[in-house]
Amino acid sequence: MTATPNTSPPPDFARASVHHYRSAVLATGEQWQISADHLAGLAAECAIKAILITFLGSELKPNHMPHHPEMKFPDPKRNEKRWDGQHGHLPALWEQLTAVAHRRKDAAVGILFTQLIWQNPFADWEVSDRYCDGSALTQQHVDRHLKAAHDLIAAHEQARILGTGTLA
Repeated sequence: MTATPNTSPPPDFARASVHHYRSAVLATGEQWQISADHLAGLAAECAIKAILITFLGSELKPNHMPHHPEMKFPDPKRNEKRWDGQHGHLPALWEQLTAVAHRRKDAAVGILFTQLIWQNPFADWEVSDRYCDGSALTQQHVDRHLKAAHDLIAAHEQARILGTGTLA
C-alpha cells in the first residue's frame, strides 16, 4: 500500500488561532461556556503552534503535523518512553513550548515572552473537556483561558508586525 501525498494546503495556525478566539468570545457572550472554553484552548493551541513554527524552529511534517526536530522528551501521559517532537494538544503542548523556548540561547525568546509562558494557565484544560457536562467549569476558568489565548495571539502578532523574527 502506498501513501498518498498530502495535497491540502498547510495549516495557517496564526489565522486559525484568531478564528477560534473570536468564536470563543462569541460563545461566551451567548453563555455557551463549554464551547467557549474549548475554543479558547484551541485558539491557544494554534497560537502556540504558530509561535513554535514562526519563531522557535518547529516545522511541519509532510502530513502537516507540527513538530520540533531537535526535541525528544518522555511523555508519561501517553506511556511513551520518548516524545517524538510532535506538537499535539494542551496542556502537554504548553510544556513543549516552554521546553523549546527555554532551550533557545539566542534572542528569539525575549524576557516578556518568557514571563508569559512561565505558568501554564491550561494545566486544567483537556481537549476532551468538550464532552463534559459543564458542572465543574467556572467563569474564572473560561476567563483565564481566554486571556491566555489572547496573550499568545498578541505575542505572535507583535513579533510578526515588528518583523524582528523574535518574541522579544
